[in-house]
Amino acid sequence: MRSPAFWLTCLVATLYLSVGIAFAQQIPGSDVTVVVNRDNVNIRLIPALGAEVIGHANAGTTFNILARSPDNEWFKIHFSGEEGWIGAVVVTVLSGDINTLPVADPRTIPYGGFESPRAGLTSATSPIQGRLDDNGVRVRAGPSRAYPVLANAPRRTVFPLLGRTFNNAWLQVNYEGTLGWVSAPEVTILDAADFTVLPIDGIVAEALPISDATADDFFSTLRLMRDRVNLAQPSLDATRAIWTEIALGGRAACGSYPARPSDYNVPNPLLAAYYDTLFPLAELFNNAMANLRRAIDLHIESCSFPQPAAGSVGQATVQAALDLVNQTDVQFAELRRRLNELIPPDFVVDPDECLFIYETAYDVLKLVEQQRIYVDHLTPKDTLTGYCFDAAEGETLTISALVLNGNISLFLAVSPFDNPTNFLAVQSGTVDRIPVSVTFTTPVTGRYLLIVNDIGGQTSQRTEAPFGDFAFMIRNPQLPDPDPANTLDLETGRPPVGVDVMPLLTMSVAPVLPGFPTPIPGLALTVVPGVFATPIPGMVTTPVPGAFPGIVPEAVFCPSLSLTCEQLTCEQARACLIAGNFALDPDRDNIPCNCAP
Repeated sequence: MRSPAFWLTCLVATLYLSVGIAFAQQIPGSDVTVVVNRDNVNIRLIPALGAEVIGHANAGTTFNILARSPDNEWFKIHFSGEEGWIGAVVVTVLSGDINTLPVADPRTIPYGGFESPRAGLTSATSPIQGRLDDNGVRVRAGPSRAYPVLANAPRRTVFPLLGRTFNNAWLQVNYEGTLGWVSAPEVTILDAADFTVLPIDGIVAEALPISDATADDFFSTLRLMRDRVNLAQPSLDATRAIWTEIALGGRAACGSYPARPSDYNVPNPLLAAYYDTLFPLAELFNNAMANLRRAIDLHIESCSFPQPAAGSVGQATVQAALDLVNQTDVQFAELRRRLNELIPPDFVVDPDECLFIYETAYDVLKLVEQQRIYVDHLTPKDTLTGYCFDAAEGETLTISALVLNGNISLFLAVSPFDNPTNFLAVQSGTVDRIPVSVTFTTPVTGRYLLIVNDIGGQTSQRTEAPFGDFAFMIRNPQLPDPDPANTLDLETGRPPVGVDVMPLLTMSVAPVLPGFPTPIPGLALTVVPGVFATPIPGMVTTPVPGAFPGIVPEAVFCPSLSLTCEQLTCEQARACLIAGNFALDPDRDNIPCNCAP
């Protein structure tokens, strides 16, 4: 028997969702019905040729139309429990007026339209709560993978549930003020609450969603361009066969022409964010499609007037068409090469890994735990590495690293996983067996990024290539100390042999760098595809007592690591040297800019 408290919760939920959230109204349907007029018609994720195919429909299948694309070339339907798009030319309208359909496009228009968006910003809450037990999820602007990502909710997130789709496949949530949609199978309903009382299609947002160009958009665009090239390949092959036949003396076969591919225009916000990469690709793509269209048009033109008595098209036309075909073939090959170099493989990330994406770079990182000691290695080829870890809001953590051997000197940096340039804490330098550490408080529940980098070449006159092993741990003082016997070598997956990690456990209170609540001015990351993002100078930090012997720290911030001696006071120069601007101390005497000790 259910407890009275449970029924009270359901009652309050029903009352709140019916009157407290005033705009919880189902999105109106339409009376437009169509029938598919040919077999094996593609149903696509978004209204675009070359987009992901989520299924097929045969002649005679009927659909109720939900919306139309802005260009009236596509209709939105429900297909196998999710949103899909079908081309207007492959259906016949049975009833209703398509001009009365609302306009939709998951790429640019939020679910529900701009008049009553069901995604965006909200302060609404609900007594019905959901939790992400196993995986983090993307919070999207609508109930489909086609909608842009508004936020990333990490594992163990708890949020109020505000709405659902008609088939309960997606749930509307309030994630830290962002109203969006998550896949229902990833959510555990707390207290066995009856989520079917949630309104279908959810509530209306208080403000429109804010979504900048993201790495997901960038890679999705690259995949779409590659799919479009593959989609145009049959047209290129057919056009080549036609003109080869004509060149060998055959007549132009008129009446059935290859499909003419269209250009692709990259959305302006995305193009602006990744201009150097996307503009040359889009230019090459559209030029290739224009050449293919011209070769097809020459065939169509040759059929518009009588052919020569010899049964062939003029030699100049044939040669021009074959040149266009050959040029398109070369351009398609170049497009595939460039796109394949940029598009990450379809990673299957293990439970102890996480996929890190920053701008146009990506890497698979190890997921490490709190209260466990790990051993890892730096080499001349890999002088930088990174890890991800999970933490709850308000945890005070200390990350310590200890050089075990070699000639490396370590730099540590911690930031939110989805905002890697917003550094919470940084620290550098290890001397002999003295660990380097950072202490910080986690601002939110979620996933975090730890960067470990060798800076030995900047702190000493090192002549040989960098190498060395190091141990590190993420320590929560509220939990029992890590067991050294449980130390894990990340390279072998086994406990290391002959490694002394006790200095990590016996160290005194760690030096603390205050957290940075906002992104650090001037910070940049240099990214090479497939290689972890490398920090470069530009960070503003505060002095840490004892980090550099012989320097008396002052309560002065370094204004920028890019400034020179002529631009700094001696106090600022000392702070910048401690922060890592070793160019201020060319003679390595720990006295920057020849300032008086």
